[in-house]
Amino acid sequence: METRMIQQAVILNLIVIGEAAVQIETEFPAFAQANAAVPWKKLRGMRNRMTHGYFDTNLDIVWETVQTALPDLERRLAQPLE
Repeated sequence: METRMIQQAVILNLIVIGEAAVQIETEFPAFAQANAAVPWKKLRGMRNRMTHGYFDTNLDIVWETVQTALPDLERRLAQPLE
C-alpha cells in the first residue's frame, strides 16, 4: 500500500467490516448461525486486533487479507442473498 492515507483507509474499512460482523452476531444471531460459512469470529478477531493493537498492525498481512480474504468473504456474503 503506497501511502499512509491509503493504509489508514484500508485499515479503517477492515475495522468497519469487523464491527459489522460483531453487530450481525449480536443483533441477528440466527442469521449468523444460518450462514456459518461466513467467518464471523475471524472478522471480529481481525477488528479487535486492528482496533486495540494499531501500532502493531502488520501491513503485509493487511494487504494479503485485502487480496485474498476479501474476495472470498464477498462470495460468502453474497450466497444468502441469492
